[in-house]
Amino acid sequence: MEDKLNDDSKWSKACIRISGDNLQPDEVSRELGLQATKSGLKGERLSGRPRMRPLLSSLWMLNSPLSDQSPLEDHLKWLLDVLEPKFHVISRITKQHQAEFFCGFGSDNGQGGCIFAVELLERLVKLGVPLVLDLHPPGPIALDSE
Repeated sequence: MEDKLNDDSKWSKACIRISGDNLQPDEVSRELGLQATKSGLKGERLSGRPRMRPLLSSLWMLNSPLSDQSPLEDHLKWLLDVLEPKFHVISRITKQHQAEFFCGFGSDNGQGGCIFAVELLERLVKLGVPLVLDLHPPGPIALDSE
């Protein structure tokens, strides 16, 4: 147990999730010019996740492709770099549907945190999409665990 407490390995993941009963994931991909990492219609199961319950609403999700070992701030910067040029499309979509940056963070010893620079926070605020921080005890998680 003491070795675990001294282990300061950390992991982080981030994605943007857009959901809604009337959401058409293929339309979101077309309008944004981005292929979803995962998507599905209400009542479907996500591909590759047969044990997961059917979706309660339609979903379009884009994961950061960075390593789990990358700082959470880097995952968010990657997502913002991809999404900011499409500000008007994101703005319109998020007026019609729910959206969030969903971030997972954990460390092997259960301790740790992350720092977000003021510039990153300003970028997040300007895009107008809420930020969800999901903090976890040791071990990485899947972002599509709904």
